[in-house]
Amino acid sequence: MAGALAPSRIASNRLCHSGDLAPINGATPTALALTNGPALTISHARSLRALPLHLLRTSSWADQWPVRLDATELATLLSTLRAGSDAASARLAENAIGYATGSTGGLAGPHFGSRPPKSPHDVVAALHRILTRSRFLKGSRSCFPLDTAVAQMLPFVQARQPITVLTIGFPFKQHDNGLKAAGPWPDLAELGALLRLKELHDAVAAVYPPGLRLVVLNDGGYSRPRGWSEMRRYRRQLRHYAQLIGLDDAARFCDQSCFVAQLLGARGWARREQYRRRFRELITVLAGNPRPLDSATGVDQRLVEKLPGALLANVPSFHDILSSLVYSVPVPARAGVEPRRWACEVLAWPDSFGAPELSPEVTSARREVLGCAWQDTVNFLAASLADAAVGVARRFPPHVRLATVASRPGCSGFSYLGGSTLLPWHGTGCLDGRGLLCAEFLVSLDHRNFLPVYSDLIGDDQPLLMVPFARTQYTQGRRRVDPTLLTTARLRHR
Repeated sequence: MAGALAPSRIASNRLCHSGDLAPINGATPTALALTNGPALTISHARSLRALPLHLLRTSSWADQWPVRLDATELATLLSTLRAGSDAASARLAENAIGYATGSTGGLAGPHFGSRPPKSPHDVVAALHRILTRSRFLKGSRSCFPLDTAVAQMLPFVQARQPITVLTIGFPFKQHDNGLKAAGPWPDLAELGALLRLKELHDAVAAVYPPGLRLVVLNDGGYSRPRGWSEMRRYRRQLRHYAQLIGLDDAARFCDQSCFVAQLLGARGWARREQYRRRFRELITVLAGNPRPLDSATGVDQRLVEKLPGALLANVPSFHDILSSLVYSVPVPARAGVEPRRWACEVLAWPDSFGAPELSPEVTSARREVLGCAWQDTVNFLAASLADAAVGVARRFPPHVRLATVASRPGCSGFSYLGGSTLLPWHGTGCLDGRGLLCAEFLVSLDHRNFLPVYSDLIGDDQPLLMVPFARTQYTQGRRRVDPTLLTTARLRHR
């Protein structure tokens, strides 16, 4: 079995060709795009479910030339990214000021010396235009119309105070199954996401000098258990990134549990925890033992019969949570099989147990994965229901909410890295062949012969980023990233 699944040493440094792969009946467009796509691009998949995991070739990094950024190369990469982001902020601000000037009957353009608007309503209109540009936007603009922006921003602008903008995320690196990321450190994807927040802050500050007060709620451990040592290390590195790019004065990182506990007070938090325990007990009874994903809809139907509709209205379903978490929990290791190859086999059809050709090892691993995801789903849903029961959302102070998972009415949909909008902590940071900073699943990058690039910024246990093999060079006795790639690195514009 191990010999059949092990990667070819010869294949590790050559480009991917569709002929390398076994045929598949009824291949999806995503599968065809991935297996036939050029090795300078990424898959743009939003979920591991969208990838043909059973077809992907995994390779051992020990078989590849190590690539490392020295201090000068790292400085070049970071300065290039910052310069591009600064230029984008300036363009966004100029566009917004020109728009505001034109809408009030003034003359806009470089020859007319456009100035930031003075009227509070005009300021909000300009800031709304910045927030809803394609560089930041995720989802529909209709979720955050100008009237909503006025209601949320105008009090800040009238008081000449920084506008509080809140986002929830950056929990921890999702590396448990080895297919999304190689380790627990935040990598270039998270650094790029923070740079995008700085881009937004700087564009707003150029139009409205009080600027933004960015509040980032780290939600690791809030809805399902996670080790504190790992989360502390992750958050410490995030703050270091914020310092590197000049965001540290504008952003405040908070643990979501502590933040909500402070909002609710001691009694309110105790009540929330009491609700969480009760909901967990109820969901555990209604859910029963782990079963295939399709059966999870039955759990939702039973919840509808037991709980008020208003409580369930803005809470994700058991089925949806489970369908996501099954691709995030650890995959039990199998001796003698390369871990990522084994994880691909297990997660290709994570809830398929009954096929006679399945080995007992695959069946057992899939049952364990589903059981772990099932329990995490119970915990996640219980926490979400507890928040709804005590009205956590209504306790937040005035703010503008950036919706980074899915756009919804009243929130400004926000994309950190554009493209597929894969969240940075769900994947691995990379530069594609054009120098665009993206987040992509590690297993897809591996299949496309991207090489890991290490740096002292996070050490030798995990790559800081990955780059296409074709954008590396072998010079002076070592393999290096093509200098041109480093000097053209940039965030996507949409």
